[in-house]
Amino acid sequence: MPTHNPQAARPHEDPSVPSSGGSAGVEDPEETAAPMHTPAGFADAVLAALPDPVFVLDENNALVWSNEPLQSVLGDSARALRGRQPPALFADSDTAVVREAFTAARAGGTPAPAEVTLLPRGDAPRPCTLTVRPLPADADAPGHVVGIARTAPRPAPPDASLRRERDRLAALYSGLPSPVVHYRVQDGDAIAEGVNAAFADIFGVSRDDVVGRNLDTLIASDEQHTQAEALTRKAVETGSVQAEVVRTTKDGPRHFQLDSVLFSSGETPEGFAIYTDVTEQKEREQTLRKEQDALRSMYRITADQTASFEDKVQRLIDLGREYLSLPYGFVTEISEHTQRILWASGEHVLLQPGASCPLSESYCRKTMQEESLLAIQDAAAAGWTGDPAYETFDLGTYIGSQILVDGDLYGTFCFAASEPRATSFTERERTFVELMTRWASYELEHRRATDQLERQNERLDNFAGLVAHDLRNPLNVAKGRLELVEDTEDLSHLPSIDRALTRMDEIIEDLLAITWAGQSLGEADLEPCDLAALVASCWEQVDTPQARLVVDTAPCIYADETRLQRLLENLFRNATEHAGDDVTLRVGPLDDGFFVEDDGPGIPPEQREKVLKAGYSSNEEGTGLGLSIVKTIADAHGWSLSLAEGREGGARFEVTGVDLAAD
Repeated sequence: MPTHNPQAARPHEDPSVPSSGGSAGVEDPEETAAPMHTPAGFADAVLAALPDPVFVLDENNALVWSNEPLQSVLGDSARALRGRQPPALFADSDTAVVREAFTAARAGGTPAPAEVTLLPRGDAPRPCTLTVRPLPADADAPGHVVGIARTAPRPAPPDASLRRERDRLAALYSGLPSPVVHYRVQDGDAIAEGVNAAFADIFGVSRDDVVGRNLDTLIASDEQHTQAEALTRKAVETGSVQAEVVRTTKDGPRHFQLDSVLFSSGETPEGFAIYTDVTEQKEREQTLRKEQDALRSMYRITADQTASFEDKVQRLIDLGREYLSLPYGFVTEISEHTQRILWASGEHVLLQPGASCPLSESYCRKTMQEESLLAIQDAAAAGWTGDPAYETFDLGTYIGSQILVDGDLYGTFCFAASEPRATSFTERERTFVELMTRWASYELEHRRATDQLERQNERLDNFAGLVAHDLRNPLNVAKGRLELVEDTEDLSHLPSIDRALTRMDEIIEDLLAITWAGQSLGEADLEPCDLAALVASCWEQVDTPQARLVVDTAPCIYADETRLQRLLENLFRNATEHAGDDVTLRVGPLDDGFFVEDDGPGIPPEQREKVLKAGYSSNEEGTGLGLSIVKTIADAHGWSLSLAEGREGGARFEVTGVDLAAD
């Protein structure tokens, strides 16, 4: 075998012909390996026919010959490879091993095969098993060695139909609005091979950053990682998997419906996973469950027959605060110019039971203008910053509905917060507040009707007692005296008959008065009344010259003037009858009403409740209806009547809950 020194003539070449020039019948070294010269051509044929990469190095470890498989693996021609040293052919980590093998072969040894890596140009490294042997002595190539690199076969290309199916699916999924990832399963991990635009956008990653990453580590939180790995295993075992999962997106955790399907099997199966965002659906389901729970709670509260109306209202307020996520809840009673809070929950200092304010400074005045309810998500954004209500209560969020009783405005059912609400009130939330308001309206109407019926029954009982007792006595007197006149013709009995008839007339008049005074009054029946002028007019009817009247600043109030006049007349008459002809009466204002007091002996505390009942009188000549008529008139107006001790120790009647009119 001839030498393989680069200066030596190549086999089948004329030494006189320059190496750069070709001649007829001589092959281009760029296109084929240079054959080795042997008399029979046997060695050249064997080396060229080997399927594994083969090369020859000279005594200086320079490559002088290569076959086509090596050129194919390394991606270079024979001319480009000629003269290269081992560091240019093998990985850096393999250089020492390769040199040792070459040295051992030149020394006549038989080095063991070595596992090394070839470095192709523009392709992935190719692991191989390198076997090195010296050229025989008769090859006339001292120091030359031959190397055979047995490379592992590349994975067989996928079946054409499978590849077409994968490409078709990839094209289909790339246009989906839901995130889609192409992955392979390696060592139990789902490794991303590619994603569509929706995946990159929703999870906030670039496609290049995703490829090669563990999918479960990339988008599953630590809490979800175990479940994610289990789903990957299930996909490998069954070929597909469907599950609801939570994954971390660029906007935070969201709920997805995962549909994962494998389209290949083997050691590294591949598949597609589609993530359909169901967060809004889950939120709607949660909202629906919350609403159903709240409605059940509302039903249980309102149907509780053991609880009082006041207790039910308080529990409904707390339920509404929880359902609407608002810290304040309250129920108001509204007069023409005043808002008064009856029940409340929350820590707002101005929204507590018993607190009141001018209607002009309340949110409820605008609730009254709405057909259904008033809902404000952000008061400042809605233009409330200059409103007196906003300046007084500083509420950023408000929702309130009217409470109507027998068609008339009673008050409002409201919920509020100091801060604006992040979202607007939904139709379900608005309906929830309206349901509470409707219930309150019904209960108050029922209570009013029940109270009215009880008062009517009480009056009927009083009438029956008065007719059976009080009218019978003067009637018997008149009847007996009249018989005496008829029998004796003695006219001296006529004055007694006249007194009896007068007594009967007074009783009948009081009965009519208490019946008339007890009729309920609506807002349309009330008018502004000058209390001071009415007091002066009533005092003129008092036939006790020694008595004295003192009027403090008396307010202007809304009332039925005729009934108010009867109330004052009865209080004045009661004072002159029980405190003496020289009694001093005083009339003055209260925060929400007025008082009438005298300087007489007063009424003992244990008798104050009794004196207001029909038929009670400490005077045998009295009907016992005077103060009962006063109470009946107060009730018809919706006022409260109470007794206390006056500043001089006499009786003091306080009328409260009165709507004050502007002067």
